[in-house]
Amino acid sequence: MSVTNADSSNSPAPFELNIRVDRPAQVAGYLSLALLILILIRNLWVADDAFITLRTVDNFLHGYGLVWNVGERAQVYTHPLWMFVLVFFDLILSDPLYVFYIPSLILSIWTIVLLMRNFASGAIRSIFGLVLLGGSSAFIDFSSSGLENPLTHLLLTLFLIQFLQPEPATRRRLFAMALLAGLAAFNRLDTILFYIPPLILVWLSDQKSRWSAALTMLGGFIPLLLWELFSLYYYGFPFPNTYYTKAETGLPTGLLLEQGWVYTMNSLHWDPITLGTVLTGMATLLFQRESKRVGIAAGCLLYFGYILWVGGDFMSGRFYSAMFIMGWLLVMTFDFAGTFGSISSRVRNLFLAFLVLTAFSAERPPLFITGTQAGVSGDRYEIAYEKYFYFGATGWINYFKYRGLHEWAALGVKAAQEKTSPVEYGTIGMYGYYAGPQIYIIDTHALADPLRAHIPANPGLAGIGHYYRDYPAGYKETIESNFSENLIEDPDLKLYYDKLSILIHGDLNAPGRIREIVRFNTGYYSLLPKKYWNRIFGVP
Repeated sequence: MSVTNADSSNSPAPFELNIRVDRPAQVAGYLSLALLILILIRNLWVADDAFITLRTVDNFLHGYGLVWNVGERAQVYTHPLWMFVLVFFDLILSDPLYVFYIPSLILSIWTIVLLMRNFASGAIRSIFGLVLLGGSSAFIDFSSSGLENPLTHLLLTLFLIQFLQPEPATRRRLFAMALLAGLAAFNRLDTILFYIPPLILVWLSDQKSRWSAALTMLGGFIPLLLWELFSLYYYGFPFPNTYYTKAETGLPTGLLLEQGWVYTMNSLHWDPITLGTVLTGMATLLFQRESKRVGIAAGCLLYFGYILWVGGDFMSGRFYSAMFIMGWLLVMTFDFAGTFGSISSRVRNLFLAFLVLTAFSAERPPLFITGTQAGVSGDRYEIAYEKYFYFGATGWINYFKYRGLHEWAALGVKAAQEKTSPVEYGTIGMYGYYAGPQIYIIDTHALADPLRAHIPANPGLAGIGHYYRDYPAGYKETIESNFSENLIEDPDLKLYYDKLSILIHGDLNAPGRIREIVRFNTGYYSLLPKKYWNRIFGVP
């Protein structure tokens, strides 16, 4: 028996898959955007501090005014424009976490689309832009979190697009830039430092009519100026209560600078892509020193100096997310080929691999976010990887499945049921929101305390971003009396609180209130809490 092979000419042709990409740059751009959006969605979360603002929003919508503790006017939120965004979404959404998720996601997608379309042209730049944006823990983490960063990112991006246009600035464009800068400051006042050098540069470039240009720019800041006037009238102070708590601590400048530097080193250690991108962007100025690039770098340096001056923050990376965008832009607009000549694909691929490995070396790379991640939650300086604490309960990928409450939110629900007021608590965000408007909360860290915010911090309990103020004798009893009488024992502080109460309690148009507002903001009473503090700590 014999077996003959079939004629090879009759065998079927081998299968071939031929895919031709006509526009590789466009495909790379779309894929990069899609992956970045996926990373954003998977990393949606809400921090406890976000609920501090939401309690004010809830009180406002229920007719109690823009207050945190009902009956006491104190601006506990740092971001008025973001607060009004939350007011809108709280009107149309019933779930408090989605009040944060939805606007954060919309604004962050808008930001990355603008960044990639305007500054990541070509397949190679799209891939590099993707790796940097997706690898920055600070940028991804605080593109949600419930804080104001997504709106900060968008306004900064829109401003930089206008600023970097090659044509001379028209009056209309100058107004647009000033308006964006003013809205950014309305959103968070200290971010104005990013905008000052670029705006000065644009103003100086107007050789014909600098007075007219200055008036045009001033017009862009009208929303901010109107808010400051309202804040003075309503709260009695131009800045948030948190500014006085965190920036007016009375602590030695050297200690704050040291804390600010520690905060910077923490970011480099836990999230090397963020500040690594900023430093690389700064380094490109050695080779490509156009005036506009210098203006962007100067804004970064101003803000960095501010971070050092205030002593950093307890949320790792939070203050560096917007600075990262400016560093990213400097990198993406750098002419590598014009500076170093043609770069081989091998060198380029090696550098890309290095960036990917650097991104994966972060404490918790955004691409690999899960409900329970291993790793440290905070360092020895009390700087926290904030998302670690809350992602299990407020991370969207977990909340979507389980709809659970964080333990602090559950304690707030319990407080609302027990109706015990006042109550002292240290982590006031979720607890305060779920406790509801009928519970007066004494804030351990004085973020929501209009008196203790103006007393110098206790130098022995000065953790980064959290500064403890002692409770003056008789102060808690004053609160327990529903402010019917001032029981503070120290005579200087008693007088100070008598005057402060005119600003924060009672009728907005009470006789003499405007006079007291002027006195408080010109330092007329500033020595009174300092005298009290000096007596307590034995300072001559």
